[in-house]
Amino acid sequence: MTSNGKSGILYRGTGPVRWLVSVCCFIVLSAAQAKGQERREPVQIEEAGSFQSTGGDEVFDLSGNVRLKHGNTELTSDRVNYDRLNGIVRLFGNVRMIRGTTTLTADVAVYYEEDERAIGAGRVSLEDALDGVVLTGDRMVFTQEPHLAVATGKPNMTWQQNDSRINIEGFRLEYYFTETNTLLKALAKESVIVVDEGEGVTIYCEHAEYYKTTDSARFSGDPRLVKRLEDDESEIIATGKGMTYAFEDRTADVFDSVRVRKGSLEGICDTLRYDSEGEQIDLLGNPEIRSPHSEITGDEIILEMEGGEVARALVTGNARGSYTADRSEGTGRLDNMTDQAGQADEAGQADEADQADEAGRSTIEGRSMIVDFEGESVRLITAQGNAVSTYNPSTLESGPSGHNVVRAKEIVIELNEGEPVKVTADGGVDGSYLNPEDEDGNR
Repeated sequence: MTSNGKSGILYRGTGPVRWLVSVCCFIVLSAAQAKGQERREPVQIEEAGSFQSTGGDEVFDLSGNVRLKHGNTELTSDRVNYDRLNGIVRLFGNVRMIRGTTTLTADVAVYYEEDERAIGAGRVSLEDALDGVVLTGDRMVFTQEPHLAVATGKPNMTWQQNDSRINIEGFRLEYYFTETNTLLKALAKESVIVVDEGEGVTIYCEHAEYYKTTDSARFSGDPRLVKRLEDDESEIIATGKGMTYAFEDRTADVFDSVRVRKGSLEGICDTLRYDSEGEQIDLLGNPEIRSPHSEITGDEIILEMEGGEVARALVTGNARGSYTADRSEGTGRLDNMTDQAGQADEAGQADEADQADEAGRSTIEGRSMIVDFEGESVRLITAQGNAVSTYNPSTLESGPSGHNVVRAKEIVIELNEGEPVKVTADGGVDGSYLNPEDEDGNR
């Protein structure tokens, strides 16, 4: 090993090569001192199989297991072009950069002495052993101040979270190291996909921000959460305008124009909380559940899951359910009216359809309600507290319909595809039956 104390360059090699390095360094150092330039700490050449240099330009070409050192950064590569005057190191083939607990690998890279910045290209990978994060991409910029890595070209970020593996993809990924003065840990933009493999949760969006302090992520740009269920054939899908997901307790909060769907069962609300581990979905703010033949509303609705299926709904505050055996009934009448009118506008058609459909539906109300499901259909409705049931029996499409009314502290209705097969009332029972109206509106 031969060193030049003034140049700060170390090199192990043959006698003639050592002499050439010393001469080149002396020429450049003398020129810099003559101009009064302030010297920066140069890269040290620790090892190389071969060496070539031009004296005036101070450009070194190194090859064969090249190893460089710059402060606490170590650089290795198959071949290196070192422009010492400008402080630029170009590395080609099996590039590896080690700084503290971080390792960057790439096919090719450029390293800048002045700000210790590295730009990798090709198959680029950065591993942060401190946080167990691996970031990959086709191109990556790695800076020291701020301590940040930005990956583009199909970037991907993964880390282990308890027994689950978390994966983030996007058009652009920014990774902030632990000591960085920011609450952010990662930022993903455009066509973002976040996967919690252990929980079978995938979130699609346009913008994602991950915070290490809370171990949670915030999503925007029409986020969509897909939960794969145990049978791997069905899934729960939740959408909204905004979303957060906590990786520690596997809960998701969805905001603004929220929809959640499991097969033919659908819920809408203003705010939704999904607890994956607790198998529970809370619908808040004008919640409504729509299933084949039935609709349920209330101030708050909690869906309880069992074995990947919606087992029941707990409805509190102004609980109301409606059901019918044939939901196409109103639509058929509307089609007849449309054929006759021909020119009715779409809004008027929708209103007529809603009125016709509602007129033929039976209802049940109470302060609270428990709805039991069989598959994705309502099997049992239990209304409690000033419960009222109004039943519209089936009639001919063109004929009028009467209905019976039952009031009690608790009413239980068993349904089969929207048709009641058993009604039970308990506590202060009162009931009446209203005959169909005649043409004059009399009963």
